[in-house]
Amino acid sequence: MVGMKGHLMLALLLVAALVIGLAVNVEAFLSDYSHQEGYFGADSLQAELLPADSHVLGTITADNPFSVYVVVSDSGYFEGLEGGRVVMKWENITKLNLNITVPDDGYYLVVKNGNVSQEIRIDLSSGR
Repeated sequence: MVGMKGHLMLALLLVAALVIGLAVNVEAFLSDYSHQEGYFGADSLQAELLPADSHVLGTITADNPFSVYVVVSDSGYFEGLEGGRVVMKWENITKLNLNITVPDDGYYLVVKNGNVSQEIRIDLSSGR
């Protein structure tokens, strides 16, 4: 009977380890995806730090024109569009299908709204 309890305890520990492992993997996968719907005032900015050594895919959409920039910050902090080097830009658009490779640290995705307050939808995923 003691042998049966030992096998049962071992099986329960293995199941618990499997469940914890799956939960950690799901959390790690979900952290590589971002969905945002936000109300942007006229001419407002939003900057997102992009993960280094990654491939970023996604869409950004709105009803009225907005602009998107990829800015490299040498200081490691976002200092506005004038404080860094703009390496990519899409201006006065209503939809962007994003597909970029981010080689290093300090890359920011910047969404700049046009002159009309509106909701902007941002869906991004990244992988290595």
